[in-house]
Amino acid sequence: MPTTKERILVTLTPDMAKEITAIARREKTPRATVAARLMRRALEEEEDRALVTVIENRLKTTKRWLSSDEFWGEAEKLRNNQA
Repeated sequence: MPTTKERILVTLTPDMAKEITAIARREKTPRATVAARLMRRALEEEEDRALVTVIENRLKTTKRWLSSDEFWGEAEKLRNNQA
């Protein structure tokens, strides 16, 4: 049965291949599954780094902060208007 997942060719260094093989043997899973999981984790970490950059920029440029009471008071007003 054909797969719906896209396949790519990745060239590994010998050290990377050994590590992926060792993990796959330990977990009794295919090397491709291990490699895909590691890539997913790397992509998530990259996304986290990008979000941190956005957050840091917002923290530097924010002119006014709302207190908790101000925020929740505004949220309550919005809720009452929607009801």
